[in-house]
Amino acid sequence: MSVQFDRLATLDLKMLRTLLVLIETRNVSQSANLLDLQQSTVSYQLGKLREALGDPLLIRSGRGFEPSAYAKTIQPGLAAHFNAMENLLFGDHFDDKTATGTLRLACHRNGSRKFVRAFLGELNRRLPLVRVEIVDWTEQVPTLLKDDKIDFAVGFEPEHSSQLLSWPIVDVGYQVVMSQDHPMANKMLSEERVFDYPHAVLSSNEAVERWLDYLSDRHKKSRVVEFSSTSMEFTTMALEGTERLMFVADTKDDFFDSYNVATQPVSFIAHQTVKLLYHERASVDPLKRRTLEIIKTTASKVFT
Repeated sequence: MSVQFDRLATLDLKMLRTLLVLIETRNVSQSANLLDLQQSTVSYQLGKLREALGDPLLIRSGRGFEPSAYAKTIQPGLAAHFNAMENLLFGDHFDDKTATGTLRLACHRNGSRKFVRAFLGELNRRLPLVRVEIVDWTEQVPTLLKDDKIDFAVGFEPEHSSQLLSWPIVDVGYQVVMSQDHPMANKMLSEERVFDYPHAVLSSNEAVERWLDYLSDRHKKSRVVEFSSTSMEFTTMALEGTERLMFVADTKDDFFDSYNVATQPVSFIAHQTVKLLYHERASVDPLKRRTLEIIKTTASKVFT
């Protein structure tokens, strides 16, 4: 029998369950209430967990307790295995109110404000002990999904998305964004004039970027890209006071209201489909499966 198994044998499922709740609540008293245990029992179990795992797990700070780096590392996997074991042994039984874990979601900043607000509200109502981390969409999204670094992504499906599943959320048109004092701010920008001005590129939709490159060739004009970023905020700020143009999805999100920019729809870029992307493991893990259901329901309400 391995040394690792000997260490594992000193623990039991109830103690591991306590560990998950402690990491989520960061509070011994609150954990005791949720687990219907005496506070002294939770403290005792925390001591045994620290001894068995060789890590402090929870570190006292000015705000109470903070999970150690080790605790943060093992929490997603431990929660997933716990939920998978429950599903394996007891079928579809899944208790929303006691489920724990951390979910990671990547979103395009443009168009995600209303969705994220609605999703967080629904998640808090349905899965109150589950934490969520939301990050900006980057070109690494497919790899992050495959490597289980993130669980879900909402945006435009990239080219290299094999092994990933997708679900269409909404079709959106495109718009051009420019500084309020741009020469074309009060005129309709035609396809022929698009390349008379430098571009600021938001690296979010490969298909649209390829289409703009094609249009520049068709009109025998050079496309000058002066700025590129995955950040919606930085790219928008790069427009102000310049003649740069940015092309982004028109998601009716009022994102640009707080910037000194003007927008207008463009007809020479086809409608694009915002999709939910996820790995097939999301349909197996009980927590992710329930979250998948919540995301789809929320997206349907927000975008229809």
